[in-house]
Amino acid sequence: MADNKNLEQMSELLGKLWTRTQKEASRAGRAARDMLHLRQLRGDRERMFVKLGKETRQLIEAGEVKHPGLERGVQRIADIERQIREQEDAMRSQGVEPESEAQSAAASEGQDEG
Repeated sequence: MADNKNLEQMSELLGKLWTRTQKEASRAGRAARDMLHLRQLRGDRERMFVKLGKETRQLIEAGEVKHPGLERGVQRIADIERQIREQEDAMRSQGVEPESEAQSAAASEGQDEG
């Protein structure tokens, strides 16, 4: 009789443990999906900022939009692009092929995650 009682208690305890484990696994799965969705939304936002910036630059360069702050930003981008070309040319003149922008972006993303 005592053995049956112990087995019943053990079975009940294991059942509760199993139920709790399932609930926790489900909760962790939901949290992981939510985190992934949040990361995707943030990435979408960043891509939209880039797209908006490029469109703004095109509008400024076409003379369709006039705004001193935006014009300064577009000029700053042009200056940075000139510096990039100069740096790439200097590297090539030394026999070094600079990494592509895609390689550079991938390396930056890897650093952000680390």
